[in-house]
Amino acid sequence: MKKICSLFLLFSIILTSLFAANNAQNYDTISLYFHGTVMADAFTSSFTLPQKNNNANREGVAVKVGLDAFKNEDLGAKFGLTADLAFDIPFRSVGDEVDFGKRPYLGISGGMIFRSRPWDYIDISLGVKGVISTLDYESISLGISLEPQADIYFDDYIYLKLSLSYGSDFVRFPFKGEYFLERSNLPSRFTLGVGCGYAFGGYSK
Repeated sequence: MKKICSLFLLFSIILTSLFAANNAQNYDTISLYFHGTVMADAFTSSFTLPQKNNNANREGVAVKVGLDAFKNEDLGAKFGLTADLAFDIPFRSVGDEVDFGKRPYLGISGGMIFRSRPWDYIDISLGVKGVISTLDYESISLGISLEPQADIYFDDYIYLKLSLSYGSDFVRFPFKGEYFLERSNLPSRFTLGVGCGYAFGGYSK
């Protein structure tokens, strides 16, 4: 747990430093999108990297808070940075040889996001992220995720967020045990979420 807290602190410091590097006179060219989402999510061994070695599944409800940032978006830049923190509470977990358990999931992710506006008051985006997470608090897993999203604006700043995501762990680092890393019996994760957000900075709608 101490390692997880340390990683989260380091992640926060890096993210804060990136924003602080933009001086005050350039602040109006930065677009920031804060959002919170409630999600239904499912972990499964049926779609894994590498291929599954057993059958295990887990379903739960999660909350996620995140931030997307774009530089000079009003001048046409559509690529930005994205980061979020997710917390899941499971209500079902079953498995054959391996059980994903019923402890709360904690995940930190960050990466690139592409955003476009095909219609007025609707944004479509795709995030590609690296993920640091834990299911059992006895190991840390690294993975990747893809997240398509739609933002529907009520006004210039407040929006409804709809999202889907697929992610898969590819390596796990146990805190204890015989092996330094593990590559088998790692889960894939599917989520369906709805939430809201607030946009401010240089460009909003």
